[in-house]
Amino acid sequence: MPEVSVIIPIYNTAAYLRKALDSICGQTLKELEIILIDDGSTDGSRGIIEEYAKRDARIRWYAQPNQGLSVARNRGLLHATGKYIYFMDSDDILDTQALRRCHDLCEKRELDFIFFDAKPLTESADSQNIPNYDRKGKIDESVHSGMEMLDYELSNRLFLTPVYLCMVNRLFLKKCFTCFHPGIIHEDHSFTMMIYLNAQRTCYVPEAFFGRRIRPHSIMTSRFGMRNIEGYTTVCTQMQALGQEHPEWKTLIRKYLSYTLNDVIWAGHRMSLLEKTETACRFRRLRLGKYVSFRNWAVFWLKKK
Repeated sequence: MPEVSVIIPIYNTAAYLRKALDSICGQTLKELEIILIDDGSTDGSRGIIEEYAKRDARIRWYAQPNQGLSVARNRGLLHATGKYIYFMDSDDILDTQALRRCHDLCEKRELDFIFFDAKPLTESADSQNIPNYDRKGKIDESVHSGMEMLDYELSNRLFLTPVYLCMVNRLFLKKCFTCFHPGIIHEDHSFTMMIYLNAQRTCYVPEAFFGRRIRPHSIMTSRFGMRNIEGYTTVCTQMQALGQEHPEWKTLIRKYLSYTLNDVIWAGHRMSLLEKTETACRFRRLRLGKYVSFRNWAVFWLKKK
């Protein structure tokens, strides 16, 4: 059995794919299975996939019509057999020591999952709104339950949801997480919340192992709009229902909803009046408005772009 299954959805990232695959194939931990899901690429990514699969026997690849990140990740999970799971993005890079370091700590400390930081890789000097992935010195490195860690991170605005910032025990994941919700963005929120809420043992590694590429026209740099609202409200509605089913999680889930939805509404001030009206109606219908402060609603309606 491989030690780590690395799952990489791929869609039209030919310009960056070689560097991403080199960073995985070059990991110092060699006991890997590398699962590539070609999600309907049309730009030459398929040729690169075939090239790498011929020269590295650890690579298995599958093709499907374009269905989005969630479906591609779900398919990768179905094929994964490793002791641990790591989700990689096809336009980013991973430090070649990352999987070895994380694997060894998971084994030594008997962790359900481990998490770390990232550094942005910008393509232009004038990149704006670059996210801060650096939590070094702000989170201790000892073992905690997931709920303890989640409470601390939410309280100190240190909670990050991207799946590429953690490595997870596969059997643990199978018990607490079913699948990524198809057809939306921000689908990783549900994944990350579920592993935190269920983990008995987790810890933080103060290393920026992941290189996050900030590029034009990606989900991160695209204009904030209704697609974002639909993704966030879908996962937040799921979390709200989960809080009703599990009273022991209710307080933390409410804290997460406030943390997330206040940021969402603040970011929404750049939307058109029509989009704002639709968003407000959606929040009212789903009973999510109560998690947003009056101040952020005021910013949403009144702040100039």
